[in-house]
Amino acid sequence: MDLHEVVRGKFEDIKAYRQVLHDNAELSFEEYNTNKIIRGFLGDMGIRNETVFNTGVVGVLNNDDTCIALRADMDALPVNGVSHACGHDFHMAVVLGTALVLKEIGFSKNVKFIFQPGEEDKSGGALPMIMEGVLENPKVTCALGLHVWPGVDVGKIEIAGGPTMASVDSFIIRFVGKGGHAAMPYLCKNPIYPSIDFIQSVNNKLLIENNPLDQFVVTFTSINAGEASNVISDEAVVRGTVRTFNNDLRKKIKSDMIGGSEISAMKYGCRAQVTYGDGYPPLVNDEELTEKFEESAVKLLGKENVLPLTKSFTAEDFAYFAEKVPSVHFRLGVREGSEGNAALHSRAFNASEEALFYGVLILTNFIIGMEDK
Repeated sequence: MDLHEVVRGKFEDIKAYRQVLHDNAELSFEEYNTNKIIRGFLGDMGIRNETVFNTGVVGVLNNDDTCIALRADMDALPVNGVSHACGHDFHMAVVLGTALVLKEIGFSKNVKFIFQPGEEDKSGGALPMIMEGVLENPKVTCALGLHVWPGVDVGKIEIAGGPTMASVDSFIIRFVGKGGHAAMPYLCKNPIYPSIDFIQSVNNKLLIENNPLDQFVVTFTSINAGEASNVISDEAVVRGTVRTFNNDLRKKIKSDMIGGSEISAMKYGCRAQVTYGDGYPPLVNDEELTEKFEESAVKLLGKENVLPLTKSFTAEDFAYFAEKVPSVHFRLGVREGSEGNAALHSRAFNASEEALFYGVLILTNFIIGMEDK
């Protein structure tokens, strides 16, 4: 069997999957039509499937107690109206195409195809699907995911073991004081001062206490207090984000942020009210599984086309799957000519459809190789 020929023989179907999904883009947790489209495609292949967590889909090829899983995200963005400006139509088409090819070649082992809603929403759809049992019956022993990546040529991938994408947490810290006339600040408790003190002292504390080789980002994105030049506001609100590649550091920074805000507030006779949003955890590729995946890709594509991956402080809720089972998440090149150059989430984002061929080829080749072992 020449796998290249099999995938190329199904390529028009795979492109058609993407086009239909592209034309029916839906926002996070509103993927009802997308759900029907995917279930229809899987049904046409003879792959049993069901809805999990409202709009999510899981399809299962063959029967066994355990399986490998492939995951694709389903939702679109409010860009150019509603569009797949993050390439999730490509992700879904690659997983559908892999199912199609495995079915075509009579693959005998158990494979689960997970289509997950709400990746772009801060709450995410991965964890609810896991809570509803998507990794059970049959039990998932390892999981594979991908993301299209602008600036990387078609036919190439980027991959690395260990942390590849960051956790993403958010915070809103409200410093509550006592407002009044700006001409009589001694009668007030100005909440701007603890806000400034907090930002400066926390930044210093983080730089002094943490290993500079253990990367993190704490960004203060907003500070708001008052609207008039002669009025001291009752409160000041500081907002921002925290991103790390290490869960222990993530917990420490959260503790420092909460404790630091209370200390700064106390110094100026104010109170601190903290709302801390724990978002996606860091995405950590399993080292052993990643090594096997990389070896498979090198044999298929050549060493020059399997590139090292540079960690990104962007986030991905595939991280929840990676916390539960050994997982690999890689970046798929989509640049060819004028396509695949614009950034993800931009109005100009596009990608070469030839990337679909390589995505299906890489995943199918690895899964077949896993059976041989």
